[in-house]
Amino acid sequence: MSNPGSAGRHQAPAPPEDPDSVIAAQEVAVRILTAAAQSAAALERRLMGRGFSPEAAAAATAAMVAHGYVDDAVLAGAIAARRQRTGHGRIQVGAELRARGVASEAISATLADVDIEDERAAALQLGRHLAQRASNDITVRQGRQRLGGALQRRGFDSDTVVWVLRELERQS
Repeated sequence: MSNPGSAGRHQAPAPPEDPDSVIAAQEVAVRILTAAAQSAAALERRLMGRGFSPEAAAAATAAMVAHGYVDDAVLAGAIAARRQRTGHGRIQVGAELRARGVASEAISATLADVDIEDERAAALQLGRHLAQRASNDITVRQGRQRLGGALQRRGFDSDTVVWVLRELERQS
């Protein structure tokens, strides 16, 4: 008989019989990676969260990296591309990658690959969209402040924000 309050909820997986079993940790790692790509640090954290010892989690993660199932550089590139397509700047992309536990070398390499002109074009497109949605009952100064704040919250650096504001002013 099921618990009436648990409909639709996932139950936490049972802890491993042997928390030091690298083979069991690898099996769990494969299941985790089947659901979604993970950074090496995130996978190791999740394995320890499932009850595996730090040694077993580290060994299983190393095996997944060695087999090519975990690649922080590829994950960073995929996340960065997706975020940039949805109007997010390098600052926010970097913060998300750090939060996901992506290796700092992979983050640096990924952010170095971002084309400044592409980022400016995305910021300008977003700026135009946000400016069109702005209320007509605010001053130009308030509009610039709100637009600048919105672009910064999306992860665009201050140089890009200033450039977008000047460009929009020049085009209007």
